Amino acid sequence: MQVHTIHEIDCAVDVIEPAVVEAFLDAELSDDPMLADSIAALAAPLCAALRPRGVYKLFNPAICTLPPKYTEPAIKLVGTLAVLHGQDAYERMSEAEHTAMAVSTVGTDEEIASLRSELVHNDLDALLFDACLEALASLAADKLADAVAADAHERGLHRGSTLECGTGDFPLAMNKTLSFFVQTEKRLGLTADEDGAPSDRWSTWGVIGLYNKTQKKRRGCAYCHNVRTCTIRKIGMTCHGRRTRRRK
Repeated sequence: MQVHTIHEIDCAVDVIEPAVVEAFLDAELSDDPMLADSIAALAAPLCAALRPRGVYKLFNPAICTLPPKYTEPAIKLVGTLAVLHGQDAYERMSEAEHTAMAVSTVGTDEEIASLRSELVHNDLDALLFDACLEALASLAADKLADAVAADAHERGLHRGSTLECGTGDFPLAMNKTLSFFVQTEKRLGLTADEDGAPSDRWSTWGVIGLYNKTQKKRRGCAYCHNVRTCTIRKIGMTCHGRRTRRRK
C-alpha cells in the first residue's frame, strides 16, 4: 500500500449488541427488564439501513523544530502544510513512522432523519435511537482503525490508538485539516466548519500513529521543542548526556 493514497473502507456493522448501546445510556435505565429487547428493536433496522464508511491516508510525520514559529510542541506532515498542534499529538507522533488521518461516519443526515421519523415514537425511543447511533459510530471507528492496523502490519509496524480531534489539547479545529487532506466532502459527504465543528454528529475524526516495534525513543536536541531556550545546552551539555558542539 502506498503512503499517499486515500483508502476508502467499508465499516458496515451487522449487529450492535445491547450491552454496547447501554454504555451510552444513563445507568438508571439498566433496571428496565425490557431494555435489551427495546434496543434490539432499534439497532437491527439501523444496521440494515445504514452503511458506515471511513477513509484514511498515511503521512510521514516530523517534529517541528524551527523557531520562532514553532515555540510549542507540534508535528508537521512531510510534503504538506499540515501541522498537528498540541502536546498529545506531539507525544504520540514524535516516535511514529507514519501518521494516519482517519475519518468515519455512519450515514447521511437525510438517512438518519428518515429512520428517526420511522422508528422513534416516544422519549425512550429517542434516547435509545441516539445511543444506538453512538454505538454504531464507535463500532465504525473501530473498523476503520482495524483497517489501519492491517495496513500497519503489512509494513511491519503496529498501530497506536486514535487521537480524536477535540480531545485533550488536540484542537477540534484540526477537523478542517483532516477534511481537506482526506477529501471528506467528496468521499463521505462530510465537512467541517472553520472552528472544526463537523457537519455530521455521528462521525469520528482523528489521527493514528504507526510505530516500529523495535524503534527506540528519539533523543536529541533537534527533536526537542525546548532547544531554543534550553539552559542545559547553555553550559555545553545536554539532558541525554552528551556535550554539545560549539561553533568556532
